[in-house]
Amino acid sequence: MKKLYTIASFVLVSVISFAQVTSDAFPEPTDVSTKILKSKKIVSSISTKAAPFWSVDFSGGIPSNWTNGSNPTPPVISAPWVYRGPSTNPGVNTGSQGAYAGTNGPIASPTAANGFMLFDSDYYDNGGTAGNFGAGTYPCNSITGGAPTGHVGTLTTDAIDCSMYSDVSILFNSFYREYTGIAKIAFSIDGGITFTDTLEVHPDIEVNERTESDYQVMLRMPFNIAGNPNVQMQFIYDGTILYNTSYNGYYFWMIDDIELIETPAHLLDIKSETFGGWWIGYQNTGDVGIDFTFNPLNQVTANPYRFESVIFNNGAADQYTTTMHVDVETSGSSVWTGSSSPTTLYTNTNDTLVTTTNFTPTSTGIHQINFWASSDSFPTTDTIGRSTIVTDTVYGVDFDWASDGANAGSGYFLGRSQCGQVLGNAFDMYAQDEATSISFHVNDQSVAGAEVKVELYEIDATVTPYAPIYLGESDDYELTQSDIGSWVTIALSQEYDVYANTTYVAAVRGYANPTDTSLISSSSNNNTLSFIQDNGCDIGSGGFGYWYSASQPLLIRLNLGEFSVTPPNSINEDIFDKKFSVHPNPSKGIFNIDLIDEKNGDYLISVSNILGEEVYSETRLITSTTINLSDLESGIYILDIQNGDSSISKKLIIE
Repeated sequence: MKKLYTIASFVLVSVISFAQVTSDAFPEPTDVSTKILKSKKIVSSISTKAAPFWSVDFSGGIPSNWTNGSNPTPPVISAPWVYRGPSTNPGVNTGSQGAYAGTNGPIASPTAANGFMLFDSDYYDNGGTAGNFGAGTYPCNSITGGAPTGHVGTLTTDAIDCSMYSDVSILFNSFYREYTGIAKIAFSIDGGITFTDTLEVHPDIEVNERTESDYQVMLRMPFNIAGNPNVQMQFIYDGTILYNTSYNGYYFWMIDDIELIETPAHLLDIKSETFGGWWIGYQNTGDVGIDFTFNPLNQVTANPYRFESVIFNNGAADQYTTTMHVDVETSGSSVWTGSSSPTTLYTNTNDTLVTTTNFTPTSTGIHQINFWASSDSFPTTDTIGRSTIVTDTVYGVDFDWASDGANAGSGYFLGRSQCGQVLGNAFDMYAQDEATSISFHVNDQSVAGAEVKVELYEIDATVTPYAPIYLGESDDYELTQSDIGSWVTIALSQEYDVYANTTYVAAVRGYANPTDTSLISSSSNNNTLSFIQDNGCDIGSGGFGYWYSASQPLLIRLNLGEFSVTPPNSINEDIFDKKFSVHPNPSKGIFNIDLIDEKNGDYLISVSNILGEEVYSETRLITSTTINLSDLESGIYILDIQNGDSSISKKLIIE
């Protein structure tokens, strides 16, 4: 969707060759934000902020000498920005009124109580009713389902005297949520006749993503604009940007507390943080550098976390000894620190920095990764936090941390009325293991009765166009009503060896059905690779069976077979051959445990989820017993049985 840094473009071109998916595979509008750009308090990061030489906080509404609207070329229409103030209806406690506004609320700027500006693209198109596309007061889509028309909102200032300042920065609060619109600022120095320079305000926000409500933006005014006596700024919501052929525009943009200041001498910013080696690290390993949010311990031991980020010098002076810092925490305590080699970052430039050492975790569980940057003249940027979970067996790229669907985004079609598709995520393998099953989140727009199966592929990077190699599959599985909006785990027909230095695709296949359609939920981890095989849906020009890239990662996980057993005196499962069994496995949560010819006595039975959290524990005498865990979410669990002398662990799959 948005531009990638040059090195990332090289990664994708050199590793694979295939088209990006468009049209019907594109996610639908939704009130769920798959990524939230965390609050950035720029003012607090500037040690010597100059007083603004121009500002507006909308305390009296839209300034009388501003212009609200424009004359776009038909069929694009002009839609007005709306003022929310203490005496308006709705007032300052109301944000977007669109059908997909969810619980987002108003902007949380310092002076929001005295008024702010809103462009409500969502509401303008649907009037607040979900699915009512094109029926609002200023529609950006066709009510008949034809080609989208588009709408544009422009809010233009009067002339501002910047003649005393050769380097100017724009500082303001911006609460923004994107579907297919774009937030921009254009500039004019000829009385508004032409607007020759345009800046995109939120280039790091993608489809179904948003900022925090109190987010601050700082942009450098183009150098050919600064220093002029009659600068006009035009805040533009552009609802004509089509990433697909389905919808234009959608969601909202709120702004407040706009200031123009002389650009401070010292100001660093940190963005595009990654812990998988997406920007640079891939060159040393030959992989793609994916950020695995669920990472098996044996894999991350063989491929330690590689920390990178892009540091921007937004100040007027060069920054010396610019350094990126990383701290890794578990349970609130630091377990690792690292930094990049210091470098000089010249004004108005950026560079990708990487830590000089990598981090190898020694235990499973949640790991919080904190990134920040500094220089000899700038003490610290804001800290950016990322998370990853080290697991026993689960490999994933999504942000559904509790595996409960709370962070599941909009869906990609799997099985449709006229066709079926295959959806999959790529997984780099660093240590030999066994692929045993695949988990996926069934989007809540799916229909019970739809049939699916899971499949495993191997990537051959030398083949062009892109064509994964089929390895194996499961039996067909019919979705039940309880599966809708939930995770489902399906065992492969056998355990498949997966080898180091190879990339695999864990995939789910859907079938054509006139009524029983199926969708897989998406996430927003940008540093990933996800795929769609078109089997008759005609989502692009590649034809039947062609593989496309998906614009967002999918909630599909690969489950591996080998994991460490916890002491006391761990016993290999082979020793328990014909003496220990768990059946059925996979199950719906009700299964039997049989211990044959083992010593008498009480055994502690415990079950843990992939976070290492104990979800069941009981001590009982075992020869043959039934355990009921049907109240647990479907997924992968670890069963541990032990007495004073021995213990054994086994993977449980609850479907």
